[in-house]
Amino acid sequence: MEPSRFEILKQASRIATKPPSPQEILTAILLILLFIFLFVVLPYFIYRKYKEYISRKTFYELAATNYHLEPEEIDFLWKLSKEFKVDPNLLLTSYAAFQKVIFRYVKKHGTEHLDLISRIRSKLGFTKLPDFVPLATTMDIDLYQPVSVIIGDEHYDAAVYENNERYWAISFIKNEPHNLKPGDEIIVSFIRPNDGRYIITAKVLEVSHQNGQLLAKLEHTDKLEKIQLRAYVRWPVSIPCKFAYLPLHYISSVTDLESLVRKLKFHDGIIKDISVGGIKLCVNDPSPEIHKIKEGSYLLVNFILEDTPIENAVCEIVRTIKNPFQRGICFGCAFVDLPKEVQQKIQQFIWEEQRKIIRLYKEGVA
Repeated sequence: MEPSRFEILKQASRIATKPPSPQEILTAILLILLFIFLFVVLPYFIYRKYKEYISRKTFYELAATNYHLEPEEIDFLWKLSKEFKVDPNLLLTSYAAFQKVIFRYVKKHGTEHLDLISRIRSKLGFTKLPDFVPLATTMDIDLYQPVSVIIGDEHYDAAVYENNERYWAISFIKNEPHNLKPGDEIIVSFIRPNDGRYIITAKVLEVSHQNGQLLAKLEHTDKLEKIQLRAYVRWPVSIPCKFAYLPLHYISSVTDLESLVRKLKFHDGIIKDISVGGIKLCVNDPSPEIHKIKEGSYLLVNFILEDTPIENAVCEIVRTIKNPFQRGICFGCAFVDLPKEVQQKIQQFIWEEQRKIIRLYKEGVA
């Protein structure tokens, strides 16, 4: 007798609602994991490996072609980038990135590979830092940089005598501290032109006498406190200019600029440095009339900056600089209400000049 349609449906329902066996569950899980591995994990792994291969190949070609690095040197930089998780290209192009990674490497591995690091540094042009680029670590400090050393309540004059990957050393000038010993902490302070004042707490590694002077070797650190001394970067230039003393009563009595300019007597000068905030204007052979110009006075200045005429710039004299051994005189001048487009032109000029200097440093010219 054939089973009824109801019995068939009942049996099918039992089969459909029957819970899977442990073996079936395990098989399903394995199939899902296999699917994820084959279509997600494996393609992603292959993509990452391929991307790393392309990145490594590009980096090796760039380092060898543009910077003439040897395979050993390129391998070392590549391993550094992986160990410290840094873009390898930054190690070729950024002084700050290179210095910070080398600082961390020396901290971790000691003096291993110092000769190799020195060769790479030389080829990359990272042997000296332009004075407008902020310091990243104490390894950036120039040799013979004058410093002020504070030990307790005493202040001493010194200069940076040596600086390498292992330590930096200062030599005390004239007076020297007594009882300075390894393990002591001292405060070192100095000013970098166009950058700022740095204050560093340094640990003394070794104390000795050399050529009759006290020498202290100090531990490198990347904890540098910087005080910005100027609102704007000043850039050295030598730009001829025309300037005129601007009496205040002229401004109130003249209705238009052309009439004002016609009343003024212009003199020849040279702009020695420039920033968005002002200029240093010098006169080599000043007349008695120019010597009478005092701080707080105003000047009207005309000059050409990279083929762009800067006309009728009003400046206030904030400082007068006289050398008793020379006839010349200089005025530190602050711009007054300088148009925004002129400010942008000056800032762009300084940025371009900085880029040129950095390029020359990297090429080993500067």
